[in-house]
Amino acid sequence: MVYGYIRVSTDGQTGENQKIQIKAYCKVKRLHHVKWIDETVSGIRAPTKRKLGGVLKTVQAGDIVVVTELSRLGRSLVMIMNVLQEFL
Repeated sequence: MVYGYIRVSTDGQTGENQKIQIKAYCKVKRLHHVKWIDETVSGIRAPTKRKLGGVLKTVQAGDIVVVTELSRLGRSLVMIMNVLQEFL
């Protein structure tokens, strides 16, 4: 499964640029049938309290999670590293 994870912090923002970038990457890498995870939530909120937590629970070996930048996974380096650790 290929997941495209898009996160914006406020309702005034749009994730469209992120989606365009992820689509372009997937096209180059020939990744098809992307399951989109799109949410509007602060990066401060714990990943388990976001849709990202659901991805962390369901992702399996061989699955791919695509983000435009690591900052979409969390607000701090520690949080990002913890999320990445969950994927191992």
